[in-house]
Amino acid sequence: MIQAVLRVVAPPGKREEILQVFCSLSGPAEATRGCRFCRVLCDAEDDNAITYWAQWETREDLEDHFRSERFRRLLPYIDMSLEPPDVDVSGVDTIGGIELVLSVIRAQRQ
Repeated sequence: MIQAVLRVVAPPGKREEILQVFCSLSGPAEATRGCRFCRVLCDAEDDNAITYWAQWETREDLEDHFRSERFRRLLPYIDMSLEPPDVDVSGVDTIGGIELVLSVIRAQRQ
């Protein structure tokens, strides 16, 4: 699994516009082959920080997304960022789900 995380800081007066564009693209991305999920997140400590987070089955799926016209619509908004955009693309290994959380909690109680 491949994860892509993009964080931008909206300039004054552009937060809502950037949010609208990012959100309008997350649903269609999720409908694309290989997309596990795509979310747009707002930072609790900085209202102007916006994160676009997606997970893909394969690197090829992610690269197809980056080449898509849909993703290219984000590029002008990435360029607007008041800080250099923070981009992280990485492989993700699943270790566990709720069963892992519960086993750790149970082990702590013993």
